[in-house]
Amino acid sequence: MPTIWPRLLERLASGDPVVGVEERRRWGRREFEHAIGMGIFRETEPATCILCDACPERHWAEVHVIGGSPRMFYSCPEEGTQNVDAERLRQWRIDAGRVAELTAGALGISTTIEVLLLQHLWRLGRRRLGGRYRDIFLGVGGGPPLAEMSAAIRRSIGQGSALLLSVGCDGNPAEIPAGHQVVDFKAASRLDGSQVIVDLEYLEDRCAESAPPSRKPPLSIPAPAGARWRDVSVTVFDEFLRITIGGKAQEVDFAELGVDQQSQTIQLLKLFAAAGGTLDAAKVGDLGAGDTGARMRVRRLRRVLQDVVGVDGDPIENHRKAKAYACQFEIRLAGDEGFRALAGVTWLDLAFHERSDGRILVTAPERRQFRARGAQNPRGESTGEVAEERRTATRTFCLEEMGLRTQASRLTPEGAAFVGLLRAGGMLPRRGNDVVVLKLAQQLREWTGLEGEPLRLVEASRSWTAVFACSSEIKTS
Repeated sequence: MPTIWPRLLERLASGDPVVGVEERRRWGRREFEHAIGMGIFRETEPATCILCDACPERHWAEVHVIGGSPRMFYSCPEEGTQNVDAERLRQWRIDAGRVAELTAGALGISTTIEVLLLQHLWRLGRRRLGGRYRDIFLGVGGGPPLAEMSAAIRRSIGQGSALLLSVGCDGNPAEIPAGHQVVDFKAASRLDGSQVIVDLEYLEDRCAESAPPSRKPPLSIPAPAGARWRDVSVTVFDEFLRITIGGKAQEVDFAELGVDQQSQTIQLLKLFAAAGGTLDAAKVGDLGAGDTGARMRVRRLRRVLQDVVGVDGDPIENHRKAKAYACQFEIRLAGDEGFRALAGVTWLDLAFHERSDGRILVTAPERRQFRARGAQNPRGESTGEVAEERRTATRTFCLEEMGLRTQASRLTPEGAAFVGLLRAGGMLPRRGNDVVVLKLAQQLREWTGLEGEPLRLVEASRSWTAVFACSSEIKTS
């Protein structure tokens, strides 16, 4: 006999998550009470129809309430008027958001859950599965098909690896892009008393099946005799690095470094690039999921750099007194002189989201640069070219890079207003801060290259409102 867990997942996937008294009895009182205590079921409005139990037909009948009295009744064609006990009309709704929270806890993920498609798709966070870090999502059927969910996942994380725990999602898993794995959540989970259990070994096996073949040994770039790390320049693109030594540049895909594109090592490298090469130790420790300390994360990145660049010495020094790590080579993000919005993009196309680590995710139409094979040279060898495509993508920036926080990690007045705007969902009360907000608007125009007003004053509510979308993973006190 099926337990309550697969039953409630099936009901959740059906698009009708409401359970009445009769069905509750069939599901088992003890398990149902446990689920209520966990917050999975929440009592909702009473039913307005009831199944007649006075005649053999078992038909549905509308319940009527006599005004000014607690009496309720329905009419049966065979047996006439029948009184109704209010207890029979009680109903409970399955809280899909609570199921997402319990699933994240069962996976050991403690980051803030993000809603991507209301009532249907949640981003739970990241953890290592199948030999790599993956973004984990919970998808519930009865709404958008798998293809639409996959598109929302791609908008959220870009080209990264994703695992979608599917609760009856419609669509052919073969149609989703490479790097996205779909697993039936009902087969990988169970309810044990008052705790959701996720079968991690099963998920590991499923993710390992989709893992790419083992990578080649990391590429090593030779350096001129006597070269030092100060002679090295690294430009970080979306999917590859451009490493310049002694005036000679070479482009290296992340896979050629022997690390995954979404790994903490690459994320830390991008964070160094966004900060101009120097990072507080606290920011290194706050990066991503997991319990690895700052020193170990820097050590891994240091090892990757030393493997790929044939230069002696330490590429990243630990300044203990300043509690910071500093790159001994030049490093920057491609196009870090500004956001460089494309022609035709408006403020309505942009979305700003504050991560829990303080970095800002900016979603907007932009060009993605990637390596492509070009025409053959006279020797018959394929030449490498940097190709571009237009897409909607998410990029990560530091507030220092946006000019909203000083190198001493202090918010400027404009930075404080910007953070307050994100945490309030795009509405900032007018409290004698007009000059600061106007300066913030000017900085945003200069940084993005967009014209028009990004912030508007709404006299009726005495507040400033953002034209662009605002959100934050940090809750205001």
